[in-house]
Amino acid sequence: MALYLIGLGIWDEKDISLKGLECAKKCEFIFMEEYTSKLGVDKKEIEAIIGKEITLLSRKDVEQTNSLLKFAKEKDVAFLVGGDPLTATTHIHLILEAKKQGIRTKVIHSSSIYTAVCEAGLFIYKFGKSCSIPFPKKDYNPTSFYDVIVENKKRGLHTLVFLDINKEENKFMKINDALKRLLEIAKERKDNTITQETLVVGFARMGSDNQIIKFGKIKDLLEFDFGSPQHTLVVLGDLHFIEKEALEMYQ
Repeated sequence: MALYLIGLGIWDEKDISLKGLECAKKCEFIFMEEYTSKLGVDKKEIEAIIGKEITLLSRKDVEQTNSLLKFAKEKDVAFLVGGDPLTATTHIHLILEAKKQGIRTKVIHSSSIYTAVCEAGLFIYKFGKSCSIPFPKKDYNPTSFYDVIVENKKRGLHTLVFLDINKEENKFMKINDALKRLLEIAKERKDNTITQETLVVGFARMGSDNQIIKFGKIKDLLEFDFGSPQHTLVVLGDLHFIEKEALEMYQ
């Protein structure tokens, strides 16, 4: 009996590794979440390649009810996750909880947006702390992500910015909305870390045949049409001359 966390990769059913596919096929129960990442295919495409039915789990199912662990105590269970399984902190918590209950765990890694953004020519070691921009709510409108970007900029580092997903309402934050939010906060704080002239890179549907990488100043990307989700943003720090040369291909 064990819990296998299997990465699906960043776009479609073909991104899962051979090891991950073989493991999923051997498991008695297969679960999947879609609240941390949006793939370009639905559950049925994943089911077709594995040859088994998949049960979708909500964030509450994973974080609060531990329904996965109830099954993993008796059978081999696969938990499918878009991208790499450990890019979401909630999944690390799941592993810790499993170990507390004496359940064996195994992580099978896959492609991740953390490295996919380097296709723009960015050096991975020049990234600082990442952050997420959430959809504002009536009683919840944090701005701590802005502080992360400010701190990274001070150190000359790039910031990988995740954009919010609300799967229940089928809402996916766009790069354009994220940029507007950053400018709003900068104006409210009277801070010039983020301005219309700030260099950024927008990424859409990475790993697909119609992926988009767009480099420019915020003012140039505000009205650019990145199309359907999923979108990711990088706020640039100091650029190496090789990074500059590579980014020019995506202006």
